Amino acid sequence: MGIGRPSSAPRVRLAPTVAGWLFLVVGAIVCYSAWRSQAAMLFVLFGVMVGAMSLSMAMARRMIAGVELKRDVPEQAWQNQTIHLGYYLRNSRRRGSCLGLSMNERASRSIQSVRGYCVHLPPGSFFRSGARFVARERGRIELDGVEVETCFPFGLIAARRLIQAPATLVVWPAKGQLKRRILICGAVESSSAAPSQATGGQDEFFGLRDYRSNDNPRWIHWRRSANRQAPVIREMCQPLPEILWVILDTALDDLSEIAQTRRERLIRFAGTAIEHTLARGYKVGLALGCSHGPVTIPPIAGKGQMHELLGALATIDINTQCRLEHTVAALRHGSLRDAQVLLIATDGARVDPVALRPIRAHCRSLTVVGDRELPFYFEDDPLAAGEVR
Repeated sequence: MGIGRPSSAPRVRLAPTVAGWLFLVVGAIVCYSAWRSQAAMLFVLFGVMVGAMSLSMAMARRMIAGVELKRDVPEQAWQNQTIHLGYYLRNSRRRGSCLGLSMNERASRSIQSVRGYCVHLPPGSFFRSGARFVARERGRIELDGVEVETCFPFGLIAARRLIQAPATLVVWPAKGQLKRRILICGAVESSSAAPSQATGGQDEFFGLRDYRSNDNPRWIHWRRSANRQAPVIREMCQPLPEILWVILDTALDDLSEIAQTRRERLIRFAGTAIEHTLARGYKVGLALGCSHGPVTIPPIAGKGQMHELLGALATIDINTQCRLEHTVAALRHGSLRDAQVLLIATDGARVDPVALRPIRAHCRSLTVVGDRELPFYFEDDPLAAGEVR
């Protein structure tokens, strides 16, 4: 959420529009003709034109100075999907409406033109305007502010004011579709998963205990309670979730367009696999390399974990130093126990077996997907295919 309010003396910039420049040229011609001919009607016409320009400047400045704005921005969004912004406008003036308002988004990095409109804003009233755009690149977008503009009443002068409302939008990699099952099974789909010590679920039998006043009578074990003075109930628990580690090789041997295109495709595949497995009850962790070194996020479940993992994928920079061996060395071997590992590399056949030896020794299973195997497992987003960050 970005909030912007006008200061006590808001800075309003005035600039002639295309029609305004033409009007000024015609006014100059009328002024010259009146001076040469000394015709009274030409002097009157020139005075009317000067009055119209002055009135346009005064009204436009006064309307823009009385606008308050609050902006609603989503914190995350998928690449190549429509992003909706909301502008909440308020006219702080006691008299006089604001007419012909338009909002233009200012961002630190290039995005498509984002504009919202408000035709009529009565004094003291509120209005919600909307705008939308499509983020074609993954990464972090810093929204600096919103420029409010009006050309009312005559379209001769454009009054603009930049309302500071900083906000950050993280664009996740585009989401494709998985063609094949990469992993063995999900935690919810597995009936052989070991039960956890966290009681309170309704999936696995944990043991028997005495009945308490707030327990559900449905879980009373009647056969065991028959020869007891107090009933006993079945203690249930949830199955232990499966663990998935996604290891992504982000190192670039060259900075050619083809190499970056392949890496972007692998990043989109990693994001799709993470979103898919977290939705099925997995605990998912991520290990990748960046220019400043390896990044490791321990595996947990939940929506918050998805935001953190996809946010890490969205902000991957150009990495030419941190190799796959460094990323693997940063992993704690104990966290790989009973976990499934998905290794995503540009060329899976060229991955050094020595680097994979610690992973194979501790994990439950290892799946290596390279650029050659990727079409078998993954259908890329057609709008993102071939694009380079």
